[in-house]
Amino acid sequence: MQKGLINRLKKELYNLISIPSHRDCDRINSYIKNRLSFISFNNQPVGKRNLYNVYSISPEKPVLINTHVDTVPPLNMKNPFSPIEKNGRIYGRGACDTKGLIASLIIALEDFKKNNPDKDIPISIAFTVDEEENTALGSERLVEILDGITSVIVLEPTYGRICTKQMGSYEFSLRIKLPSAHGSEFEKFKNPSKEAFKVINMIEKELKRPVNIIKFVSGWDHYAVPEKAHLLCEFKVFENELISDIEAKLSDVIGRFGYSIELEVEDFEGFLTFKKGNAYDLLCRSYEKALGDKPKEGIMPSWTDASNFHKAGLECLVFGFCGLADCHTERENISVEELYSMYQVLYKFFSILNQP
Repeated sequence: MQKGLINRLKKELYNLISIPSHRDCDRINSYIKNRLSFISFNNQPVGKRNLYNVYSISPEKPVLINTHVDTVPPLNMKNPFSPIEKNGRIYGRGACDTKGLIASLIIALEDFKKNNPDKDIPISIAFTVDEEENTALGSERLVEILDGITSVIVLEPTYGRICTKQMGSYEFSLRIKLPSAHGSEFEKFKNPSKEAFKVINMIEKELKRPVNIIKFVSGWDHYAVPEKAHLLCEFKVFENELISDIEAKLSDVIGRFGYSIELEVEDFEGFLTFKKGNAYDLLCRSYEKALGDKPKEGIMPSWTDASNFHKAGLECLVFGFCGLADCHTERENISVEELYSMYQVLYKFFSILNQP
């Protein structure tokens, strides 16, 4: 790896991490526009607080590269906006999701322009907001101005795989209410918290997949058996599964218990198989030429902005180096090698698009 280039990539990522973007994205948007001043950007308000997308879109550049600039809050991460490097990995909020990918994109665009001063950047670009919220208004609004765009490459952590599919999800709330009792005679009554776990275990058995408990609320500070338990849960939806079949199985499970259980769907996204077209072929070719190996295809296990682009009928790919598991945690990081690999693939992609 080239030392000078690596230092530039690291410095770029440090700068991006140091700008909080979990509430207000104005600073990060302004920074990106300033860094890429050789590209003419527009702002697109998304109708929520002061949030806006930043984009440079032209029908003459039908391939769009998109990523989101917002992150989750610090949560339990110490010094989230003071990046540190340990053993070749850079830690900080957004390091992987997705500021590391943005850093590689900025440096790749900068170098392409430096090496081709008379050439225009051969792609459309959009930096969206609100991705880490349930509303995802950034990509929803961006779809409204994508006339002439045929393909979208969404930069997200995919372990370097080119994802042409996206796992679905079923998010639901579970409420159980049972008679309370004095805490000393708890064994004579059903505890809604314990019953909730029975329900979850039965759902897992019936649907043959694990259930993730996102939030669990129950109990109080007094010496009594709680009367309520409220859970927010989700599980993955696989290819060719219908929501009607899933809900029929859930209804059957709930009916096996001799008391009232409220199960309400909060959100549902079916399994998505994206279109594969010219952008897929070009990205595979860029990957192989840049890294000397053929890329692997994958399935993105989480919702991404590609969902909104797919619904608009566009070819979609989700791609990016670094791993998803540590994102949203105090361990969030990206390796220097992953930054470099992302840069190489993107720069080669621009170079190939630039050819006659």
